[in-house]
Amino acid sequence: MPNGRNADPAVVAAKMARIRDQHVKPLNELADRIADTVGLPHGHVPYVDPDQGGINARVLVLLDNPSTKAEAGTGSGLLSLDNDDRTARNCREAYARHGVPWSQVVHWNVVPFPVAGVKNGGSTPAERARSVRWTREVVDLCPDLEQVLLLGAAARDGWARAGIARDLYVLPGKIPHCSARGLNSPGGRERFEAAIAQIARSLAF
Repeated sequence: MPNGRNADPAVVAAKMARIRDQHVKPLNELADRIADTVGLPHGHVPYVDPDQGGINARVLVLLDNPSTKAEAGTGSGLLSLDNDDRTARNCREAYARHGVPWSQVVHWNVVPFPVAGVKNGGSTPAERARSVRWTREVVDLCPDLEQVLLLGAAARDGWARAGIARDLYVLPGKIPHCSARGLNSPGGRERFEAAIAQIARSLAF
């Protein structure tokens, strides 16, 4: 499979030089505060890629927890569509197919810190419960949000636990995580593609 652009250290360095740009600074300051809370060095809670919309985004895309390709040390240290893994590739290629601008989306995880256990394993209910305050804060930091895409069961559970009162459109249905496993589940690819197409249509207005 083609490498994500973040396989190139120069690309990552250029992005890292921009993580305090105004549209992502509040979210990346939050990432540092989360790192402090959970006892990790700054950068180990991945930063939002400045090529995304940040606090100006109209769509919040929630996944489970950072992959090893997003973690500092094992990956880019960024929540990025350019990460060199299949999940990022599946999402960025779907955005390209349907014409979803990166400037209109922001990606986050319902558990924003790396989870223990199996490589790229899922978060636990306890970890998702612990993280609801940060999901709420991300929503509060993004005044232009209109809709939310929940990718996978963990994202749906984390969102439900957060009890967000704000009037946001949550795309309906059990949309899978954009990992190979999620998309290869029965009907998974079709539900995912339909959700991305719906977002693209809404962003055209």
